[in-house]
Amino acid sequence: MLIGGEWCGSSSGSWFKTKDPYSGKPWARLPRGNASDVDRAVQAAHAAFTSGPWSRMLARDRGMLLYRLADLIEKNAQRLAELEVRDNGKLMVEMLGQMRYIPRWFQYYGGLADKIEGAVTPIDKGDMLHYIRYEPVGVVGAITPWNSPLLLTVWKLAPALAAGNTVVIKPSEHASVSMLAFLELFEQAGVPPGVVNVVTGFGHEAGAALAEHPLVNRIAFTGSDVGGRGTLCPVTSRQVCSPPTPFRPASSSSRPTDRLWSKSPMKHSGWRPVMRCVSM
Repeated sequence: MLIGGEWCGSSSGSWFKTKDPYSGKPWARLPRGNASDVDRAVQAAHAAFTSGPWSRMLARDRGMLLYRLADLIEKNAQRLAELEVRDNGKLMVEMLGQMRYIPRWFQYYGGLADKIEGAVTPIDKGDMLHYIRYEPVGVVGAITPWNSPLLLTVWKLAPALAAGNTVVIKPSEHASVSMLAFLELFEQAGVPPGVVNVVTGFGHEAGAALAEHPLVNRIAFTGSDVGGRGTLCPVTSRQVCSPPTPFRPASSSSRPTDRLWSKSPMKHSGWRPVMRCVSM
């Protein structure tokens, strides 16, 4: 695990094994993170956001850092793809393609970092100034799945970092190894300690603790309906995000996932959230 810039085991000293899907045999051993480890990671991310060098870094410099990270990922694409294949059993052609695509996300958001602009808007009161300013929210929790671990993490991570947030990642217990290798590149790129942290472990232990932590201001989640319900309940109870809006499909259903649809300014009324995953 990586917490506050330090590689460490779990506070309990527990480990779990991850299996090679092809052979069915264990090939790596990982720290089994728990609520205490999540708390350490969130505290480190909060400290980095409020008082560390990241909090004082100019948007331009954040962007340049993301560009450096993109270059490092490009150079290490083959190694990262091999780890993903070993960990989740997908084809090399797909995983290598994803690793070569990931740098584009960091390049895009690296360029966007110093272009997050506000606005001065006219109102009907002549003696008042009305303006809009966008600010980072703070600590973001990222809970990610097994099937494309790094790609689906980067979709959450790159925009969060470009905006100046800090992140705690809880990867799937079925495919965590590539995430640890990925975070080594962040150190090489010069990302300050505590800005990005990773806690390996199981959803009901580490994932639930991340969703429930009071210093986590946003949760980015991709995963199963079971994991989604476990994440949704503590998040909405703290009113971190907009409460879900009732959704009533044409056919009657008692499943909670069929009755929830997040509020959106795009107003996709009548649409259902759908996730399409591909694996071999």
